[in-house]
Amino acid sequence: MGDHLVRIDAQDRAVNAFIDFDADRALRLARAADQQPEKGLLHGVPFAVKDIIDTVDLPTSWGSPIYKGFQAPRNASCVEMLMRAGAIPIGKTVTTEFAYFSPGATRNPHNLDHTPGGSSSGSAAAVADGMAVFGLGSQTAASLTRPAAYCGVFGYKASQGSIDLQGVMGLAASLDSLGLLARGIDDLILARAALCGTVLPGDVQGHSSPQKIAFFKGPHWHEASQSMQDACISAAEALRSAGVSVTDLESPSEFTHLSECHKTVMAFEVARARHFEFRNHPEQLSSAFYGLIETGLSTSRADYDAALAARDAGEAALAKLLSSYDAIMTPAATSGAPAGIEATGDPLFSRLWTVMRVPTVTLPFGRDTANLPLAFQLVGRFGADQTLLAHSRVIADHLQISCEIPKLQPHP
Repeated sequence: MGDHLVRIDAQDRAVNAFIDFDADRALRLARAADQQPEKGLLHGVPFAVKDIIDTVDLPTSWGSPIYKGFQAPRNASCVEMLMRAGAIPIGKTVTTEFAYFSPGATRNPHNLDHTPGGSSSGSAAAVADGMAVFGLGSQTAASLTRPAAYCGVFGYKASQGSIDLQGVMGLAASLDSLGLLARGIDDLILARAALCGTVLPGDVQGHSSPQKIAFFKGPHWHEASQSMQDACISAAEALRSAGVSVTDLESPSEFTHLSECHKTVMAFEVARARHFEFRNHPEQLSSAFYGLIETGLSTSRADYDAALAARDAGEAALAKLLSSYDAIMTPAATSGAPAGIEATGDPLFSRLWTVMRVPTVTLPFGRDTANLPLAFQLVGRFGADQTLLAHSRVIADHLQISCEIPKLQPHP
């Protein structure tokens, strides 16, 4: 805990990962955990909480001025389960407005002039910079995968509906998923175990070796930067050299328009989930979020239903593919983190998997010409999250991936 508090004190004035942090409170919680007769799976481990997740001792503003200073009467179930395992919520981290687009003040710890991605921006930056062991994030489009990629950490997006979302702000019910960010796969596995009760501590040493990986360029490959394409190809070649079968995969026709279907589903559902704010506080919404709701309100039910039907067809095609492969390997983002913090980057390479509700794991690999992290993601079968994480650990070992904590940077 001490090293993390020191790091926050030294660096967060520059990175701006936290909206609320109290060192004395964190130490009190750590001492209280030490007094417990039984030590949990995550005893004393500090974690960061995204500001769309309710916490009884810290405000939850959903990244919006409408709810600035709001204090929830209870912890979200995910926070409770992690605390039950002995973990310490070290602070509340910055998110974009309603976990959508308009960014907060967080900067990328690898280069403060670049975005950390969003909407799990603060959690990703805090983990990348050594301020927390792991962070809670969420994804409705690319909100966890993209910041994990930009900040050079591992990211796990759960199968949609597999982790309880009570106390987590809803944005689009068909898409919202909880997830985790960490600098090591084992930390993801342990935190998921605490959230889901899936493994015992001794089981973490077990592993599952992937034999067949599908390398998927997909319908948007040409929109990835050259650096991203090169990194993914290099990772695939390195896995082949390590004895893993990596096969190029043609994109099924059912996938072609799923990114657009994601946009339709998201707009339609957001317009209904956040209509209260749209009607009562329009002046406190960003133009981007206001426009998203307007788009959703103008989307017909027939178009929404058609998008869901296309999703169902895509899911069936994906399940068939994954009956022959252990996982799919594909870019995690279009590029490394773009310059500036006025936007959070392109969600293109996550929309497809998010709308199909499957689990993904982001693995940092390579650097772009600006020396910023690049990453690919692994996609697994719906509900097979634990297996995907086990495969990801083996692949990370093959590729000798490590997440270096960036050097301290001066405030811009």
